Amino acid sequence: MHDILTRPELRFVIRPARVEEAAALTELSLRSKAVWGYDASFLARCRLAMQVKAAAIERQPHFVAEAAGAAPGRILGFYGFEPEAEGVGLDYLFVEPDVIGRGVGTALWRHAVETARALGHSALIVVADPNAEGFYRRMGARPIGAQGSDLERGRLLPVLRFPLE
Repeated sequence: MHDILTRPELRFVIRPARVEEAAALTELSLRSKAVWGYDASFLARCRLAMQVKAAAIERQPHFVAEAAGAAPGRILGFYGFEPEAEGVGLDYLFVEPDVIGRGVGTALWRHAVETARALGHSALIVVADPNAEGFYRRMGARPIGAQGSDLERGRLLPVLRFPLE
């Protein structure tokens, strides 16, 4: 599945992630998370939890948004799934900081919804960074609770659900 999408001065293709891109995707996720102003200590603790594993790319759908215009081949963002009891979990959805707000995240979200639907899932479940909750709500996901963070005692992560039926 390859979709060429155009946003003002930004062209990109959404394509399946490759196993050999796992380390680069991990670094992209950390750059993206840093946008929220987290300190270096917190981001260091995030590294292991946010590591994109090659085995996960092989087992579950992972897709990247790759530049198709002036800087072809540059990965602008990505998402990946993980199994959930009710539907499928959106394990990752990150965008390079310099293209946030230019439609990459929205395009990846829509692609994830269509992919999950095509795979027969009933819902897309998101355990979000608290700062990203607004994005998922704008996409139509609704809060269904909160989950404690593995990284920081007392930190709650919003859990959202997007029905696919």
